[in-house]
Amino acid sequence: MIPRDALFILTLALLAACGPAKRGQDAPKSDAKAPVALAVAPYAGGPLAVTKDGVGPISGATAFDLPTLKALFPKAKVEQAFLHFGEGPAQPVITVEQDNTPLLEIGKTDEGAIGYVAAAAGDVRDPKGETLLTRWGDLGFTVEQCRVGQGREVNQVICVRPEAATVSYVFGVPGWTKGGVPPEATLKARGQLNALIWRPAEGAAVGAA
Repeated sequence: MIPRDALFILTLALLAACGPAKRGQDAPKSDAKAPVALAVAPYAGGPLAVTKDGVGPISGATAFDLPTLKALFPKAKVEQAFLHFGEGPAQPVITVEQDNTPLLEIGKTDEGAIGYVAAAAGDVRDPKGETLLTRWGDLGFTVEQCRVGQGREVNQVICVRPEAATVSYVFGVPGWTKGGVPPEATLKARGQLNALIWRPAEGAAVGAA
């Protein structure tokens, strides 16, 4: 039987012979990959594009998160607010204001993602470069591509182009009180674009508005 003291010394010798693993050689390799950072140019000013993929630097991958949106709009006042409409509870939104112009209202889904981005002021451009306040008749819509607005868009007309179903066009039609979508002649004479609303593809309207 090996004496206890000799066994203790032998154990220390074996540990010393093994030594620490050398960095980059004997250490186990990790299969984990470093996170990939996606570079998005922040909005500094000028025309703000509303396309089928998003609004300016906002896309379907953007988080409904105040610090994130402040980084995307560094020259703007980006604030948390609450929207009160109807009898339901107040809904949290994030507002973006730049140069004393309320550029955007951003809402979220029940899951906490961006649900919509509404642009109703400023130099906003649609996917074809068209601007707010443009006449309905100059945008090439047909009556079949439009529906009557509901909720906050009551008494307005909502139109959607098939090639950009994520973008809704909100038209005001002053003086129209008969309900339903106004006839084409009325839309051409009075309809003007009041807002553009972008929704991520999974929440967008399909077909006619």
